[in-house]
This record gives sequence, C-alpha cells and structure tokens, in this order.
Amino acid sequence: MKSQRLQLVLGLAIAAVALYFTFRGVSFHEIFGTLKTLKAHYLVFALVLFVLSFVFRAYRWRQLLMTVKPVPVNRIYSPLMIGFMGNLLPLRAGEFIRAFLLGQREGTGFSSSFATIVVERLFDLLAVLGLFAGLLVFHPTAFVPHGGAGNPAIVKGVQIFGWVSLGVFLAVAAFSYLLSHHEQSARSLVRFFTRFLPRHLQERIDEVLRAFTVGFGVLRDPRGMAVTVAFTALLWGVIVLTNYPLYYCYGLEDRLPLVSLVTLLVLTAAAVMIPTPGFVGPWQFAVTFVLSDLYGVERSVAVSFSLISWFLQMALIFLAGAFFLVRDNISFSEISRSAKEAADEGLGPNGGKP
Repeated sequence: MKSQRLQLVLGLAIAAVALYFTFRGVSFHEIFGTLKTLKAHYLVFALVLFVLSFVFRAYRWRQLLMTVKPVPVNRIYSPLMIGFMGNLLPLRAGEFIRAFLLGQREGTGFSSSFATIVVERLFDLLAVLGLFAGLLVFHPTAFVPHGGAGNPAIVKGVQIFGWVSLGVFLAVAAFSYLLSHHEQSARSLVRFFTRFLPRHLQERIDEVLRAFTVGFGVLRDPRGMAVTVAFTALLWGVIVLTNYPLYYCYGLEDRLPLVSLVTLLVLTAAAVMIPTPGFVGPWQFAVTFVLSDLYGVERSVAVSFSLISWFLQMALIFLAGAFFLVRDNISFSEISRSAKEAADEGLGPNGGKP
C-alpha cells in the first residue's frame, strides 16, 4: 500500500511538472481562441479511426489467444476496453484486469491470458521501435529542432542513433524468435547475462521467461505469425493516421509534412510510458514539443491540439469501458482487487504456470 501511494504521488508530481512546461509561455485566452476557430466536424473522422484501431486490437488478440483457446472476437471487446479504461487510473492495472476478466469469462486462466498480452505489447514495442528507427535513419531531421536541422554533424548523429535503434529492434525480434523456437537456449543466454545478479533475481527472471513462453505460441505458427504481423501493421498504420483529421481541424494539413504524423506518434508513445494518471502531462508535453518545437506550429495551437487529442481518445476509452462495465454488471473495484490478487499469485515466484 505504501509503495502504491508513493507511485501515485510520483506520478502526480511528474504530471504537474510536465503540464507546467507544456503551458509555460502560453495563456489560456490564446488556447481558448484556437478552440473558437476549430473545424470540429473533422473530429468525427479521428473518432472513426480510433475506434477502428480497437477493432484491429481485438482481432489481433483473438489471433494470439488461438494458441491458448479460440475466443470469439465479440467476447474480446469487453475485457479489452475495460482493461484500457483501467490503464487510465493511477496504478495502470489495466493489463492485469483484462487478463483476469478474459480468464474468468473464457476459462483461459490468468497466466495464459496475461502471457498473450505480454506478446501483444512486444509486437507494439517492435512496431514503435521500427517506426522510430526508420524515421531516424531515413528522415533524421524529423527529430531535430529547426535550429539544428542545417547542421550536418547533428543530423549525422541522429542518423547513427537511428541505426543503433534499428539494431535494438532486430535484437529484440531475434530474441523473441529464439525464445519461441529454442526456449532452453534463450533462457541459457539470459542466465549468462544475469549471472552477476543476486540468486533470487536470477530465479525470478528465469521463472518469468518460462511462464510467458506460452504467449509466444503464435510465433511458432507461420500463418498465425503472418496474421498477427498484418493486424499489427494495420493497427499502427491507423494509429499514425488518427491525428491527421486533427490537422484539418486546426488548418495544419498544408503546413506539416505527413512524416510529422510518425514523429508525433513515436514521441507520444515514448512519453506515455511514464506512469502518470490518465497519461496526463507527458502526453501534452510530447505533442506540444513535436508540433511547436520541432515543426514551428504556434504554441497556443500546439497546446490546444494536445488537449483535444488527449480528451478525444481518453473520453472514448472511458465511455467504452464504462459501457461494458454496466452491460456486464461488473464492479470495477472488485475486479481490480481480484486482478491484483491473481497477478500476485500467477506471477509470483511459484506462479505463472499456464
């Protein structure tokens, strides 16, 4: 309980600092002024794309679950959306919640369900890392503020970092393949690099690797692997395009290159990894930084854009999660507590067995 309070306080502090730097130098009057000229009808297209991204998420999760138990896609939406709503809360227990809900409803078990979510996040990580590396290598000026875009040394340094990122992408992909096809060799490799750690930590890492191997079953099925990769590509393609209708809302479609959509996605995805309640703070800071500092959009417009994009997506997630809670007569506090207990048991030193 004390660690949870500390995490909450730290998250709130980070959010406050990020919001301070986001709003610094811009007045609320200027922000409200941008909202008056907002072409709000384009928000509908953004909502459609955002909803479509969850359709692709549901179909991809169904494919990952095929190695555990076939689950109809219409039964996946409820735990998926309730879980994402859980991620808006301070402790971000959403992944545990949806693994618990699916395990209870479909009999897949908590550990097996959670293992597929881990693999799902691995595919997301690889997608974002791939976009990031590709952008750095082939469009290095995308991450260089205008003042340094003409400096060859800075651009070259960014490009080198891109090649390093590409190497990390390939290393993660290769290790995932090794773990799915040659589990013992992968675990031996990890033991080699963790041999200097305390014994209990080595055992913990080894147990986690063994427990989650079930989630990598899709990697052993060429067809399942191809379908999962296809849905991941569709998913992240749609997510990249989600902000494009907002460009029209603010009249930025002719001012910003299409590559800016990728820059916006990558930096926002990296920022929201910082644990703040509802992604508040890092989200707004990242979006404002990309639009204002990297691409020269007026700061009041950039801040307004960050608030609208955040509200649009978070409101939809919250409303969808609340709908399924009411429809399925689920107590959120009860499933949160049960999910935490299941996580403590299933991911503990002796848990994790599918």
